[in-house]
Amino acid sequence: MITNTNSHEQSPPRELVKKPETTPKLSISSLAVIILSTLLLRVAGRVSFIILTFYLGEHFESAFLVTLVLESYYLTELFLSPIIGSLSDRFGRRPFLVFGPLPAAIAVFGFFTISRIYPSPNADQFNLHLLILLGVILVGRLLEGATTGMNVPGTLGYFTDVTIGSEKLRAKVNTAFEVVTVAGLALAIPLGGAISKMAGTTGFLIVLALYLTIVAVSFFGIKESHHIGEQQTASHPSIWEGFAMIRHRRIFTFIPAWFAVNALIGALPNQILLIMTYPEPAASARHPGQLFYGGFDRMASTMWVGLFALFFLIGMGLWMFIVPRMRRSTVMYIGLSGLALLIASLSIVNSLSGTMESLPAGTLPFAISMLVLAVVGLLLLAGFTPVALSQMNAIAESMPGKRGAVMGLYSVVLGIGQALGQGIGSIFVDWQGFYGLMTFSALMLIVSLISVTYMRVHKDDLLATAAH
Repeated sequence: MITNTNSHEQSPPRELVKKPETTPKLSISSLAVIILSTLLLRVAGRVSFIILTFYLGEHFESAFLVTLVLESYYLTELFLSPIIGSLSDRFGRRPFLVFGPLPAAIAVFGFFTISRIYPSPNADQFNLHLLILLGVILVGRLLEGATTGMNVPGTLGYFTDVTIGSEKLRAKVNTAFEVVTVAGLALAIPLGGAISKMAGTTGFLIVLALYLTIVAVSFFGIKESHHIGEQQTASHPSIWEGFAMIRHRRIFTFIPAWFAVNALIGALPNQILLIMTYPEPAASARHPGQLFYGGFDRMASTMWVGLFALFFLIGMGLWMFIVPRMRRSTVMYIGLSGLALLIASLSIVNSLSGTMESLPAGTLPFAISMLVLAVVGLLLLAGFTPVALSQMNAIAESMPGKRGAVMGLYSVVLGIGQALGQGIGSIFVDWQGFYGLMTFSALMLIVSLISVTYMRVHKDDLLATAAH
């Protein structure tokens, strides 16, 4: 039975204990609307991306050019998140939550319009028409990134405001945020494919309607979380305060762990799909003797990865009830021990000869038992993401007037971590196949352990341990 370890572990220094502030009595419906809006926003953004990918993919041979235009989305997201976080400290969270979807709505209307003007663009000739097409799409993707850059810091700043003094509520809303973020992206893949197949680029109008629905629901369903007194008395930080926050010791020392876990989240699903679907016999020639390297068809590989993603979501849901009852660094250690178990068990299965379909009868039970251990490891690891977000909330809570600026770093670390994770992880895959990916995972495990241990030694994980 899990007990509240806060009462059994060394008490935090007096300056780390924070009394709960007087917060306005916001209805649970406001939080529910924000979480629902996050889900719909992720679905809309991914559906737009899928329709746009099919539209460009049908007419452009250069995958690099298409990727370059589509991935410009992250430029505005990463740049704006810390700035919007600082602005939300000054003007409140609600304006950015309510009107944040409007840039994306303008973008998808632009996508629809340009696709009507150029239904079959000729990508073989670089002329003014092609330049206009790519320019509109580029600007649209930057606008979609701006929407995420406004929504995420506004949402997380809001969560920090309303969960002061309640670790249980904080764990619930953070977990819900993580679950709907992942689930929204997952649900949007088949939905986007179906819309694109049935409606083509007309599907952008469906996405537009979805964005406008989010604005309407948010306008009527979200109340401001800011304290009126705090808005009037707090010194207004610079809009660049979010970038400056990274120098704060408690943030600077925790970011390596946050970055490393996000790097794994970015690298593992995509790289495992590439590894499993690498064609034979080239796979055996390149990295022989690795069960997971090559030979899987797309359906089987997506099924395996999707199944593990499902267990990860289930794990986050279970941890929602456990996180408030344990010291944050303890949950992180348990999560990292799960990562170690995941790495070890998958590496052992990878060492078996043959394929999953042709394993000897005597080896199959052993392989299944190792995969079960991998699932256990995944369930344990799932606790790290919501508790890490709770730690960022606690750090932000200790800085009145700068909470949005702190939480604006979330998108920056998440985006850069996942992007670099995919890039660096692919280098390790080229080096040693699936074993290379597990080596990369082990290095990220070590980085996280060092960061979490430093945080625990300095009792930074006991910030804002208000009674509740």
